[in-house]
Order: sequence, then C-alpha cells, then structure tokens
Amino acid sequence: MKKTVFITIGVCIFLLPEVSYACATCFGDPNSTATQGMNKAILTMLGVTGGVLGGVVTSIFTLKNRARKYAEYLQNKKKTTER
Repeated sequence: MKKTVFITIGVCIFLLPEVSYACATCFGDPNSTATQGMNKAILTMLGVTGGVLGGVVTSIFTLKNRARKYAEYLQNKKKTTER
C-alpha cells in the first residue's frame, strides 16, 4: 500500500512539475511584506511550541523532585517509628 502511494506521488510530480515549485512567497523577494509576515508567523509558532514544551518539561522535573523528596520523607518517618 505504501509503495503504491509513493509511486503515485512520484508520477504526479513527474507529470506535473509545476506542483512541486515553491510558492511566490517562499520563492520571491525576501524583503517583501508577505515574506516578512510569514517569517514572523514561523517565529511565533516556534515560540508558542517551545513555551508549551518547556512548561511540560518543567512540570515533569518538578513532579520528579517532589516524588524523590516524599520518598525520602517516608523512609525517614519509617526509621523514626521503628526505634
């Protein structure tokens, strides 16, 4: 199935090469307002994605540290009750 899809895409690109060309914004003038706007949009998307992933990683490390401290607390409590 995958092979058929790849072959179909390859034949379409070979028969219709204009489909694989870059759009006017990507291929055009780097100083145009459309290109500058697209660059700002890409940076915004990277910033939002990075912020969310950073928050997830921070939460994971926070939970890991809390679990370690709680495990140490339980071990110390167990040692003091055994005496």
